[in-house]
Amino acid sequence: MSKFIKLSVWLIIYFSLQACTSAHLRPVANPKEAMKPNPGKAMVVFMRPSNFGGAIQSTIYDGKKYISTVSAGTRAAYQADPGEHMFMVIGESADFMKATLDVGKTYYAIVAARFGVWKARFSFKPVRRTESKEQIDGWLGSTKLMEANEEGLQWAKQQESDIADKWLSYVDKWKAKDQAARDAQTLFAGDGR
Repeated sequence: MSKFIKLSVWLIIYFSLQACTSAHLRPVANPKEAMKPNPGKAMVVFMRPSNFGGAIQSTIYDGKKYISTVSAGTRAAYQADPGEHMFMVIGESADFMKATLDVGKTYYAIVAARFGVWKARFSFKPVRRTESKEQIDGWLGSTKLMEANEEGLQWAKQQESDIADKWLSYVDKWKAKDQAARDAQTLFAGDGR
């Protein structure tokens, strides 16, 4: 098979998967307002600026509560209660990020794809307070703010038992990591802006 035909087939598959998987999302109507924490809340922005693993969706949870789906080149803004949280990201497997959130602050986390056996796996990379505003603005500029639509919310409801199983299968592995590894996947209260 010629290189042109192989490339064409892969491009058709890639864009078909992109079209199918983005069916759970819609653009946020007023992105500038949606990026501010509501009174009494903290904001967590989950960004996926890389196209690596682009055809595979990652789903984000606060505990086992569905937040949104994050595709390559998209982001989700989550109004969170201040305090302790354990966020979960799911692809082929599940990974976690602990967070301590202060009221009125905005926090950022990268959803990073990595190789899996059958499809991409995902992990969180907390954005530290020391990260430059220019770097964060670059990530924000390369992602589109999206939210779950009705189809996405229905899908999440149908997946609740599977999500609970994923949580049980992986949370103890995360907790068993050494302290330095857990700290590397923790948003600290001081990381807020």
